[in-house]
Amino acid sequence: MRRSLFEHLSADTGPKRILALDGGGVKGLLTLGMLKPLEDELRARAGGDEAFRLSDYYDLIGGTSTGAIIATGLALGLSVDELIALYQQLCPDVFGRAAGDGVFLQSRFEAKKLRRALARVISTKTLGTGDLRTGLAIHAKRIDTGSAWVITNHPLGAYYDPAPETGIFPNKRYRLVDLVLASAAAPTFFDEVTIDIAFDERRRPIKKGYFVDGAVSANNNPGLQLLMLALEPSYRFGWKGGAANLMMTSLGTGARRPEIDGRAFQGLPPGLRGVHALRAMVYDTQMQGVMLLQAMSAPRKPWRVNSEIGDQAGGCITGAPLLDYQRMDVALEPKPKAKKLGDPIPPMTSLERLIGRELEADALNALDLMDNGKPANLALLLEVGLAAGRGYIDSQYPDPNFDLPEWRGLN
Repeated sequence: MRRSLFEHLSADTGPKRILALDGGGVKGLLTLGMLKPLEDELRARAGGDEAFRLSDYYDLIGGTSTGAIIATGLALGLSVDELIALYQQLCPDVFGRAAGDGVFLQSRFEAKKLRRALARVISTKTLGTGDLRTGLAIHAKRIDTGSAWVITNHPLGAYYDPAPETGIFPNKRYRLVDLVLASAAAPTFFDEVTIDIAFDERRRPIKKGYFVDGAVSANNNPGLQLLMLALEPSYRFGWKGGAANLMMTSLGTGARRPEIDGRAFQGLPPGLRGVHALRAMVYDTQMQGVMLLQAMSAPRKPWRVNSEIGDQAGGCITGAPLLDYQRMDVALEPKPKAKKLGDPIPPMTSLERLIGRELEADALNALDLMDNGKPANLALLLEVGLAAGRGYIDSQYPDPNFDLPEWRGLN
């Protein structure tokens, strides 16, 4: 029997499960590839129920940018297959033809195409809709005030449904499509999104908020913020910490350190140098989140952070783990080049070994582009995601201790 939103969010209904989804543009298809084996495994544990959805298992699903799109779809009860079909249609349409240069004159792509695609799935539903089957958190950056917004459908949240005399527009009345677009408004790719945030007594808008991609904060990897939602009393979730009480599955969109030749960087105009610096900042905060969450847990398959601290295996700094945490991602390292003619052919990359075949250097490089909506690239992203997901998901992960009580005895 499907749990109610109250049962998902209440601190008194047993262990809690969080699904955290990174940003990354079209690379969200790689995330969906990893989610497919996860959904299949959990469906099998649920007795093979075809109606099973990840929203039945996870109590809070949160995402940034493309992760916000996926999180919202999952929280509304869409299957992973349905979201894969959406991305296969959405990505070529939205990212097919550039509308501007993306740096100086005009954003590269038209947000109205993305809005149309999302509206077909989300419609005019608001954050307070009863169609949300579990907890949802959407991360965006309000650029006019400099604040990072994390908006949830928790009824006890400070701004979910404030008293009318406060003059605060209730979060529950924001349209989901506006919130998702605000989270996905990546600078240089899309224009900022404006949302009416205050109204007069006649419901006329009197104040706007200006939003850009949630990645322009510390939340492109939303895992740390989702942990704070769960444990920080001010957010009113009030969940319990500890590896037996709280678990998090955190999914990336493919990881590659954004390197650039120093001399080439110096030769770029200031606008492009700023873009490269922004991408480096996003990567740094993303990996910082992984490092901190691994430091507070004991992942079954820890992710290698860097050459100095490795994968942090056995390095829990909190004594006892604060949560059961698993990072799922894929290294998108470029193909190494032979230094000179006659040198041995470089070995296959870890990604090539993962899928069992060699790829052209251009195809490997294209995997890390957030706006490559070409069908061949989308197919490869999905293939890589599926292969990576199978490497993390089995009968032991997610930990059977977090299985739903009603699954006992079904298999």
